Amino acid sequence: MQDRVLILAPRGRDAAIAADLLSRNAIVATICADQAALVLALHDGAGAVMLTEEALTAEDSSALTDWVAAQPGWADIPFVVLANGTRTPRTLRATERLRDLGSVVLLERPLHAEAMLGAIRSALTARGRQYELRDVAVTLERAVEDRTAELRLARESLEIALDAAGMGSWDFDLKTGETRRTQRHDDIFGYPQGAARWNLETFLDHVDPRQRAEVKRAVDEAWRVGTLDLECSIDAADGVRRWVVLKGRVRHDDSGTAVRMSGVISDVTDRKEADAQLAQAQKMDAIGQLTGGVAHDFNNLLTPIVGSLDLMRRRHKDDERTQRMIGGALQAAERAATLTQRLLAFARRQALQPRAVDIGALIDGLVDLIRRSLGPSITVVLEVPRHLSSARVDPNQLELALLNLAINARDAMPGGGRLTLSVGESVVDDRNTVGLPAGSYIRLTAADTGIGMDRATLARATEPFFSTKGVGKGTGLGLSMVHGLAAQSGGTLRLTSEPGAGTAVELWLPATSETPVDMVESASEPVPARHGAKVLLVDDEDVVRAATADMLRDIGYVVIEMSSASQALSAIRSGVDADIVVTDYLMPGMTGGQLIGELRASGNRTPALLVTGYAAAGEDVPDDVIRLAKPFRQVDLAARVDELLRQSPAGRPKLRAVD
Repeated sequence: MQDRVLILAPRGRDAAIAADLLSRNAIVATICADQAALVLALHDGAGAVMLTEEALTAEDSSALTDWVAAQPGWADIPFVVLANGTRTPRTLRATERLRDLGSVVLLERPLHAEAMLGAIRSALTARGRQYELRDVAVTLERAVEDRTAELRLARESLEIALDAAGMGSWDFDLKTGETRRTQRHDDIFGYPQGAARWNLETFLDHVDPRQRAEVKRAVDEAWRVGTLDLECSIDAADGVRRWVVLKGRVRHDDSGTAVRMSGVISDVTDRKEADAQLAQAQKMDAIGQLTGGVAHDFNNLLTPIVGSLDLMRRRHKDDERTQRMIGGALQAAERAATLTQRLLAFARRQALQPRAVDIGALIDGLVDLIRRSLGPSITVVLEVPRHLSSARVDPNQLELALLNLAINARDAMPGGGRLTLSVGESVVDDRNTVGLPAGSYIRLTAADTGIGMDRATLARATEPFFSTKGVGKGTGLGLSMVHGLAAQSGGTLRLTSEPGAGTAVELWLPATSETPVDMVESASEPVPARHGAKVLLVDDEDVVRAATADMLRDIGYVVIEMSSASQALSAIRSGVDADIVVTDYLMPGMTGGQLIGELRASGNRTPALLVTGYAAAGEDVPDDVIRLAKPFRQVDLAARVDELLRQSPAGRPKLRAVD
């Protein structure tokens, strides 16, 4: 239909003759009866129109000229008009109608057949090119639409990806000073509804004043070097301080002049806080290792001091002045031992003896001491329900932790107040807010009505040696010790405080279904040796070993001293026998735990007491080995040794050489 020729020649046989001529030359022709038929045919498509001048002027041509005017932009159908061939001038009406047709080839009659065929072929060729241009335009239009859709999809995907990454995009126009940005960008700056206006000055107004000059220099430098990469703190419009990272690239015009900068912004507050927590944790770990090592050495120094004072106290019972001096020295040594316990508790390396503990009974036994320590101006309130599960914890360390919390509460209430000790039981799942494994826990809370702490103080409260009490009024190890005890026991410590509203310390400890065991008070005098039993004593510290040996000999034991685990094994293989082994844990070459393991592997079940000033139970220590923490009193050493000998079956063979 697009390459046919429409013929309108209403008079005589002109239309039939023209159609026949075109047909004989392989040109499709369609004869139209009038202009209305011609317009209908044009709607179906045509390559050219051939009509006589009289057909154009004989009737109203408005429908035809309207169709011509409504052609698409690519189209201009050619008209081949056969003129009358008279010498009289063409009327104005005829001229106007020819002009309205647009692309017209006027042929004067009479004309040769070849002239008409040439005009028709030229018209069809021109019309064919119009169709080709149309097809190209359609293809280009579709390509533009497809490309536009791809760009829109890419932009939407980018926005989704940026939003998922918590990032916003921005584009700064250097000429106008205005910035286009995404909503995520404005959200970061505290504008959930979008900022009405944004430019460089607005951005700088939000930057931390301490960093503002540096940030301004970085932006100015970016225009020169072509890239922006900066991190800064901002004060958002919603009152939240955030850390942000901005990355951008500069765009240049054809002359190389910087005109725009585009980039992204991301909120890295969580990362900064995590980095700070990691740095704090690494610092705490380093301090913990240092304090643990110091406490170990300090305990080794205290052990012979305490042991020697114990021996002097027993040998000078009748000298009141000597007893008083020794008592003062022992008191000072015990205070030093308490300090090392706190250091080890902070370092999570103290010699814990965890077992099932009735927290309510423990508090009942301790509350009188707490009340006396706090004084009459502070009321102690107990909220301890009955029938709670037991907690698995070292009772001695827990008592020390509670006393520390009570003293802290007293110092926070100089004008008096109330300390509430409450106990509850909580079951947490894997998605709990306290960071604990799923399970059942006993929650012990010490809440005071004191002055409270601000956020900066609260953040440092569990740091070792951090104290708000002033020089000489506190070691700064109380809360760090409690925190270490909780963590080493499988629980955690939580602090909440507000200035003027008091402080609440929550100590979470694992619950257990085990039956609690009553604590046994130690005797005031050491238990004498049973039937002159022989002790194999192993310790690499000469002074510690000598003091321990003196304490044992003083109550009737026979002591064989060895300076290392390997030396002890060699002596045993040489035929040395003993009723019990008392060994230090941390020694060069072979630990006390490994020594006990070697003996048991040979089939020997001689009872063994493990003494430690650092880590009471390494992975190489059997679970059933009884432990004694340094520094120890003679009465404690005697009780542990006697307990082991009493548990040993009668007639058991002594420790002898092992093949």
